[in-house]
Amino acid sequence: MALRAALGDAQNRLLEPIALAPQHDAAPRIGEVSEVARDLGVRPGMGLGEAIDICPGLSLVTPDPGRAESVREAVLVRLEGIGAEVEPGRHGEAFFSVGPLERLYESLDRVLAAAAGSLGPGARIAAAPTRLAAYAAARRSDATPGGLSREGSPPGDSSRDDGFCAPVISPERLPGYLGALPVAILTDRLSRPEADNRRLVTSLVKLGVNHLGGLADLPGDAVADRFGPLGTEARNLALGLEGPISPRPPREWIAESLELPEVASGSHLQSAVTILTDRLAGRLAGLGVSARSLTVEARLSGGGSWTRDVAPRQPTSRADLLRMILLPGLEHLPRPAEQLKLRVTGLGPGDSEQTELADRPEQTRRRRLGEAARQVRAAVGEAGLVRVLDAEAGSHLPERRLLLTPYLEQ
Repeated sequence: MALRAALGDAQNRLLEPIALAPQHDAAPRIGEVSEVARDLGVRPGMGLGEAIDICPGLSLVTPDPGRAESVREAVLVRLEGIGAEVEPGRHGEAFFSVGPLERLYESLDRVLAAAAGSLGPGARIAAAPTRLAAYAAARRSDATPGGLSREGSPPGDSSRDDGFCAPVISPERLPGYLGALPVAILTDRLSRPEADNRRLVTSLVKLGVNHLGGLADLPGDAVADRFGPLGTEARNLALGLEGPISPRPPREWIAESLELPEVASGSHLQSAVTILTDRLAGRLAGLGVSARSLTVEARLSGGGSWTRDVAPRQPTSRADLLRMILLPGLEHLPRPAEQLKLRVTGLGPGDSEQTELADRPEQTRRRRLGEAARQVRAAVGEAGLVRVLDAEAGSHLPERRLLLTPYLEQ
């Protein structure tokens, strides 16, 4: 999605070996790549020099993260418009449970047709009992209204309604379907960084495990001893063991934008930030809420955009504090800006903590821990907050003594 968004109207360039250029203030690694570049051996996250060595004809596209986020949000809103409770995925993916919608639309066929109709041409849609199976099925087919042929589509049932055709993997066929998938599909489906996932896949291939069926047949204890938690996660995916869909909570974007009369930088940009933070602080105060996390977006002269996520130490609606955390990041703008936009991506309580009449230390501690957990998630993401549990204290293997689990609020 990020590559398509950066191309804009030049979608025909997807037929060329192209990749998203590295962000100027980040590591020199390329972003998403076209299928042509992938076929030539170029992979997302690869070093720029290595990618050019592999494919000397590779063309780089200036990233436009602001446009990509707008497209992503539009996709999620459209799916929510048909009644779906959507879980945002990576790389422009979205997952939702069809169970509640089948009662509304009377059949799975009509649910998938409604989803495809809301997204328009080019959307890839599939249905399966797990995210991995649905992702694999959708990746191999262009499921759009009109019953387009899907050569090489995976084995499975097919959803057809009013000319609509999309792959559907039934629960009975799930084990066989997953078992036939190559282990390489796990590279961007596991929770660890892609480099760790790639090492796991390489090790499995060296051991002769080329498909998920072979991984599923391995004893769970042996996989855990050899590959640790990452191996266990991979085996669970191969077995079709995934958690339920976690839809995003309903949200209302609070955003302020300002068109700059002249290409701005330096003091002009600071003045624009002052105007935007004053507006945003007024809206937050009027709604009785505060900003837990924000995104600042700049539309750059000459094309492209720049974005940065920021989070204050505590939720705030004060304009001076917002300016304090936003201005340092704008020093990294690669080019002067034509437009500036502030968007609140996480909301906090509006009133400050009040003194309690009754002394209830346990409840106070629990409430403060919950608030701290929400703030950490806003700053570093879900993966940055875990709970350390004692597992086998007497084990001679360090990885068995302690166990990291997701932190769940009490």
